[in-house]
Amino acid sequence: MLKIKNLTKYIRGDVLFKEVSFTIGNKQRVALIGPNGCGKSTLMKMIIGIEEIDDGQIMLEKEVIGYLPQEFSFDEYKTVGDYFDSLIADKTKQHLLEKILSRLGLQQLSRNHPINSSSEGQKMKLKLAQILLNQPTILLLDEPTNHLDIDGLLWFEKFINEFDGSVLMISHDRAFMNHTATHIYEIDEYKLHMFVGNYSDYVNQKETWIEHRDRMYKAQERKRSQLEQLMENAQKIKDGKKRGKALRAAEKRMEREVTTNEINQYERYGIDGIDFTGQTHKDKLILRVDHLSHQYGNHDVLKEVSFEIRGTERVWLFGRNGAGKSTLLNIITKHLHPTNGKAEIGLNVRWGYFQQNQKHLPTDVRVDAYIHKELSLQPYQALNFLQKLNFTDDHMKRTLGQLSPGERARLTIAIFTTKEFDFLILDEPTNHLDIWTKQAIEEALQEYKGALLLVSHDRYFVKNVAVEKIMNLSDQKLKIL
Repeated sequence: MLKIKNLTKYIRGDVLFKEVSFTIGNKQRVALIGPNGCGKSTLMKMIIGIEEIDDGQIMLEKEVIGYLPQEFSFDEYKTVGDYFDSLIADKTKQHLLEKILSRLGLQQLSRNHPINSSSEGQKMKLKLAQILLNQPTILLLDEPTNHLDIDGLLWFEKFINEFDGSVLMISHDRAFMNHTATHIYEIDEYKLHMFVGNYSDYVNQKETWIEHRDRMYKAQERKRSQLEQLMENAQKIKDGKKRGKALRAAEKRMEREVTTNEINQYERYGIDGIDFTGQTHKDKLILRVDHLSHQYGNHDVLKEVSFEIRGTERVWLFGRNGAGKSTLLNIITKHLHPTNGKAEIGLNVRWGYFQQNQKHLPTDVRVDAYIHKELSLQPYQALNFLQKLNFTDDHMKRTLGQLSPGERARLTIAIFTTKEFDFLILDEPTNHLDIWTKQAIEEALQEYKGALLLVSHDRYFVKNVAVEKIMNLSDQKLKIL
């Protein structure tokens, strides 16, 4: 069992979370949720010993921890074979590695395959192979589904459900949690709240919890008002001795019935600074792709792809990693010239392209300088912009590299939405984002009056933005479903 008792963490002198206590064992599959920056990854790092404990205890009883970080690389290895060789310096583990590779579906992967040319799903499986070699009894997974395609997600759900041990996973993928989690742990108001069941169960239980909290707060405030009136009446007693006795009695009741276990009014966490603006006419040609083909060397990526988007159509494009989705988007946005055919955006259509990765971000630049460069805002305007996104003035002084991946994603999508577009091209816009930022984007897209081409593996998100046309890119060809 993994036991956490009264764990507290401070960041730059401020409380990140406090008095966190829980126990994980008996093959529980726990999803840890909370807004970006609330301390989820920090908590995991404390458990494995790479982040200092400020207060509290972590106890492991005959458990072996396997940890999959949110970001990792294989830069020191050229090929898959080089990586496998590093894993089995101890030759007694050769047979175990072969069993693991078979379980992960990696046994057919060529040892000569360049490791950095592997898909994100393959990279995660390669990292899992290293973790499983140590035969862990508890897996700690930090946003493991971020770069998985639909097939990868379905495989990973099966892997989690069949794992012969316990799992603590940080996730913002609501469909994934619905299919895997037995418990939801949420960091909220600097503390941990525990719910039994999957994500949908959590939503219902949390709403009930909020309603109960609201009733308790209102009852407390009614009691406070009554006691304040009692104290005010006591002040009017002319006899000093009786007045003092009545005041002391009222003050004791105030302390006993209100202030000792005082409840704050619950404030729902939400994001206000995201709003997609733009619109287009019903029948206007937004995009025409005509007999488009593309090759990398002798390798066909796209073959005879044709489709149109008109008016306010919402189109979901999906396919496995490496199927050519990003290639298609890069051709549409003129970042790449096709081998054959053409892709033309309609006349006078204002379009915006949001890319999924953060590699282009200058991580050594301060947040205030980045906002000024991108939006030409003065410091007070930049602070107001950040506060709408639930950032603090302290975030202004940090570099982009000091933000969590989710915080960087929230900042970049918010900057993107400050511009007006008739046509949005969104490539995995929810990667790294917490549930509440996803909900803000969903709500903004529901109100958006323009056209949408969406690439996403987030099934819950796709459902909530109400796509009208589904296109599957498979075997170099496009199928409209």
